[in-house]
Parts: sequence; C-alpha cells; structure tokens
Amino acid sequence: MMLNTGDEKRRGRPRLETTMPEGWHEIIIEAGREGKHITDFLITLGISWEGHHALLKRNIKYSESVDEYTKLCENYWYNLAHKSMDENGGQGFNSRLWSLIVRNKFSSRWSDQSRIDVTSQGEKIDSNPIQIEIVRKKDDED
Repeated sequence: MMLNTGDEKRRGRPRLETTMPEGWHEIIIEAGREGKHITDFLITLGISWEGHHALLKRNIKYSESVDEYTKLCENYWYNLAHKSMDENGGQGFNSRLWSLIVRNKFSSRWSDQSRIDVTSQGEKIDSNPIQIEIVRKKDDED
C-alpha cells in the first residue's frame, strides 16, 4: 500500500470546496438577473439537486453565488410588478400569478399567512388535552 505524500496527482474529479469551475458564477448570476428558476442553472451546469445541496454546504463561493442569484432573481420579480404599476397602473398584470411565484420562490420573505402565537399571560398554553363538559338543560333530562 502506498501512502499519499501529496506529490502525486489525485485521481478523479476535483472536489469543489474552495473553487468553482470557470464560468459557473456568471451562469448563476445571469439566471438571477433574468428571474429564471434555479433549475435553469442547475441543468446548464449539470448539477443534480443532491449535488446542489452538497455544494451549498461545503463550497463558500458556490453558496455566495447562489445567494446573489436569489437576490437578483427576487429583484427581477419585484421590478416586474413595479414596472407594470408605473406603466399602466397594473392593468393586465396577473397579480395572483405573480404573488404565487414570489411566495413559492422567496417563501422566507414573501407570505400571505398570518402567524398567531397563542399564549396565556405570556406563557404558552400547556399541551394537555382540552376537556369539554356538556351541560344539558333541565328540560332535556326527561
């Protein structure tokens, strides 16, 4: 068995912890500028969903590029609605579709749900089951 002294070239595909292949950043950023779905650059770069998630965890440059993509993409969709409002007061703009897109693509910042924290005197309600007592009128007892 030979020990790797570091002088030998490693076999196989290089790991992408600290670098990205040339052109990846530009492809990712362009997809964001055009408001394209993330699958657009994943397909172009030949990255699977599993590979994408692995790269997000272990490659800072890739993660930073995807963060920038997300900002640019959100900006694209926001500006699309803004432009429509400026040009013609939003006539013909499908606001329901737009809302669905931004809520799904950017769910951490865009939502139409209200979250209500139910508390009692500042404390969360205990998870014990609620008991209900049925009280009948005197007339119903006969």
